[in-house]
Amino acid sequence: MPNFHRLTTRLLEIFPGALTWIVLTSPLWLTLKLPAFMAGVILFLDVYWCYKALRIALFSYLGFKKMKKAESTDWLGELKKDSPRVTTYGRDCGWEDIYHLLVIPTYKEPVEILIQNIAAIARQTFPHEKIMVLVAWEEREGRDILKAKELEIKAKFKGKFKKIFFTIHPKDYPGHHPGPGSNRTWALKQTLPKLRDMGLDPRQIILTTLDADFVAHSKFLSGLTYKYLTTPHPEKKTFTGIFWYYNNFWQAPLLNRLVASGVSFWQLSEMTGSNKYFNFSSHSINLLSLVEMDYWVVDKVNDDGEFYWRAYYHFAGDYKVVPHFISIFADTVQTETLAGSLKEQYLQLRRWAYGVEHIPMIVKRYFKRGDIPFWNKTDKVLFIIRSYLTWSTLAILISFGGWILQFINPKFATTVLAFNMPFFSSFILSLAVAGLFLLVFIHEKIVPPRPSEWGLWKRFLSYIQWIAVPVVILTFGTIPAIESQTRLMLGKYMEFRVTRKVRNV
Repeated sequence: MPNFHRLTTRLLEIFPGALTWIVLTSPLWLTLKLPAFMAGVILFLDVYWCYKALRIALFSYLGFKKMKKAESTDWLGELKKDSPRVTTYGRDCGWEDIYHLLVIPTYKEPVEILIQNIAAIARQTFPHEKIMVLVAWEEREGRDILKAKELEIKAKFKGKFKKIFFTIHPKDYPGHHPGPGSNRTWALKQTLPKLRDMGLDPRQIILTTLDADFVAHSKFLSGLTYKYLTTPHPEKKTFTGIFWYYNNFWQAPLLNRLVASGVSFWQLSEMTGSNKYFNFSSHSINLLSLVEMDYWVVDKVNDDGEFYWRAYYHFAGDYKVVPHFISIFADTVQTETLAGSLKEQYLQLRRWAYGVEHIPMIVKRYFKRGDIPFWNKTDKVLFIIRSYLTWSTLAILISFGGWILQFINPKFATTVLAFNMPFFSSFILSLAVAGLFLLVFIHEKIVPPRPSEWGLWKRFLSYIQWIAVPVVILTFGTIPAIESQTRLMLGKYMEFRVTRKVRNV
């Protein structure tokens, strides 16, 4: 049985990469026999690309409007006025009963970055006596360094919160791969007994994960609390804000800025317009729910993606990520040099794309869980497989498929369809530009002001930077996805790698 388990796991690891390479090479082998069919496929993909671009723009705009409304609302005042209550695991809670625990796993981030993160927590409008912070160190960084950082944080935030906890995740701990999932799991297991000793019930604690470089909006916790208390069965949900990778936006190179904006808008559009939005980076959850799920995965590169599916199967399909549309600001990828910044950006996106490693677990549990409605689970599993496939193939097929078609089959190149294809494709794809204009409008409303010392040329470039979007999509979107899926297919497994970021603070 162990051999069968390993065999099926290995086949499912091969499946996404094999499917990607079949699709990528399809213009080479379909063109010879079915050129008209291949041309139709490419035109269909052009239409699909246009649809996706316009959809991202539309739902980003709707999400932006929701964000403006959420961030202009006095959520603490609403909590006091409406006094919403909810029962989770048999315990009735109002906002006065809720405590927040914010967990920050960190490895080699400068203490100044952590201080900015915690300072944003200290600016929350929610009562500070109900806020706790857990800084989760990695022993690999060095205990003397960690001690110095801890002392500085304690001195800076003395008396600001109900409690600040510190834990150290042991290096080379059995069964743990280095990464935030294993670090957070260790930290929570060490901290949970202390919370109970303080007389706190996990049912009344909302836990929020934060990356080290995050800076949360001042209404983040009060807005989260209101959303939590007004959502049916919040113990079966996780809650999320909006991610803007704009902390150091104008310090970063142009291509990195475009990636930061693209990821931000994609996340915003998905949480606004999709019922299949998955956990990403930061999420908030009832602490007892997290304990019953056995925390986070400790032996995978990406814990966020698997967390969604573990929660989905744990709650028998009755699980959802609920956005509250209040901002979290994070860093644009940047190092000391242009080459270093581009390299780190590529490696970060390659790691994100390696979320395909969860496909074996997702598919296996799909077949085991007969208690989940068939279409509910089938729709989601097909969606995740399709998402990874389009991530790795769509841009290349649209960019080069038509050219390959005519190059491989010269006879087809003389047909009326082949002659008109470039015009059809250009017209369809030009419609997507309308969506880009809308995204630029939203971007200018949110992005920090351009540095005052910038000259006219640099300012001009910052406004026309969007013409480089096609280069970014191929270089930092498609290629990292192909590499990640190919590595998994070949059994060249990846380890978690912290993305280096430099920010002037």
